[in-house]
Amino acid sequence: MAGFRVLVPFLFAGWLAAQTTLLLPGSHAQREGTGTTNVPFGRSSATRMQCVYDGLLQPQPVTITALALRLDGGATAAGKQVDCEIWMGTAAQALVALSPDFATNRGPDLTVVLPRQTVSLPALPTASSPGPWTQPIALTTPFTWQPANGGLLIEVVVHQQTPGAYALDTSYVCDSPELAIGPVACVPALGAPLRVESATTQVIWGRPWVARILAAEPGALVTLVLGQSETGVLFGQALPANLAPLGAPNCFVSIDIAGSFFAIAQNDGTATFPFAIPNQPSAVGVDIRYQAGELRPGANSLGIITSQGHKVAVCGWEPVGRVWAGGLTATAGTREIGVAPVVRLTVQ
Repeated sequence: MAGFRVLVPFLFAGWLAAQTTLLLPGSHAQREGTGTTNVPFGRSSATRMQCVYDGLLQPQPVTITALALRLDGGATAAGKQVDCEIWMGTAAQALVALSPDFATNRGPDLTVVLPRQTVSLPALPTASSPGPWTQPIALTTPFTWQPANGGLLIEVVVHQQTPGAYALDTSYVCDSPELAIGPVACVPALGAPLRVESATTQVIWGRPWVARILAAEPGALVTLVLGQSETGVLFGQALPANLAPLGAPNCFVSIDIAGSFFAIAQNDGTATFPFAIPNQPSAVGVDIRYQAGELRPGANSLGIITSQGHKVAVCGWEPVGRVWAGGLTATAGTREIGVAPVVRLTVQ
């Protein structure tokens, strides 16, 4: 019996060591979201909220034992009592197919991880950015999430709550800064150097992306080329490839040419090229490389000039989403892709 007493602390220490935290989405670990929400804890009434966190956010299976939520940056909150329950499961379909209908989103493994009870949300009187975390809400029944099978669905059902705000931090809307690739545009004998830009500041999957050529000669034939790499070989030269041997000194092609698109420059010297980013969360982080060219006779012996190359990254949406409704009788709610509370899960 004495040996058993000695062994217990070591076993318990090992169990504690196996506990860790998983923040979803992970990009928000040290970064404040750009959104805020009073759902589900700040509406002073009954509320239902489903959130889905795509399997892209966590490659390995985890068993979830508790969850915490983050207050919106710069906000404070008084403590409040919430009569609620929490369900977890695997989302029944891909994030892009998230339905406004609550039942459609629930997979067969939906589990009541916290039966209906009163949860005491702590007072968080000190503002910070990012905001402070609530104390973890321990789950009565742990849930094992297998990301390979689909996204994590967390459903919070608030039956009633004391009045008062409790603003939570949500995922941010990103920006896609434009980065230069290779040498600057070549200077033609007459006229201004050709330029190209991303006309879209937030390059997001499932949304349009627009590239724009500027400073072309009105009525000139221009081309926008897209590439997958800024390294490698083109025209028998390492990128950036100098067009001087072809008669265009100081003009370069700085990206491999995976696709070319043509237009006639408008009277203001511009040409616009609209594209659609694939509606796939996996597009986040993909670089789009682009460069412009113009047929300009007299600019050099080749009659072609090039702009500097550029690239932008697909920066969002975050691969999350939610559906929510006020009250508990509604079978469908408001669907929002890219928006969900930032959560911190205790996992093992």
